[in-house]
Amino acid sequence: MSGPPPGALILAVTGVQGPADGAAVETALRRRDPTIRMWTDWPRGRVAIQSAASVKTLCAAVQGAGYGVLVQRADGRPAARGSVGGIFGRILLYAVLGAVLGVALGVGVGLANSLLNPDCTRPGSSGNCAIGVGVFGFLFGAGGLPLGALAGLVHGLIRRHG
Repeated sequence: MSGPPPGALILAVTGVQGPADGAAVETALRRRDPTIRMWTDWPRGRVAIQSAASVKTLCAAVQGAGYGVLVQRADGRPAARGSVGGIFGRILLYAVLGAVLGVALGVGVGLANSLLNPDCTRPGSSGNCAIGVGVFGFLFGAGGLPLGALAGLVHGLIRRHG
């Protein structure tokens, strides 16, 4: 049989010692999808698959048979679940969200200060309190920007590395 097609899912299976182990993995996969097409390279611990079943389902089948499994790319390297571009995009998105939420929270704090602070309710003192609304908004927004970026970085790294 020829090699797997370019779009095949490649699984690196650990713990396969001989033909019986290979057969056990193949049986476990066929139980999940009877129409599965497989190309095996057991000396290297690889099986390439074309299946309608999800990657999670197929990995769970191999793990349920008692073997370790790792999804690989065609060049043999492990397939990352998130890209560097995805991490960068998350950093930018979370930074913008952090800044927007920070400004909104800061304006809310500034307005609450203007309404609830007894020094702001006296005649003639409203100018300083009104300026405080913008100052609080700016400060909270400036704090929300790096906090959001940090949250995006952490989320992106967790998504990529599990």
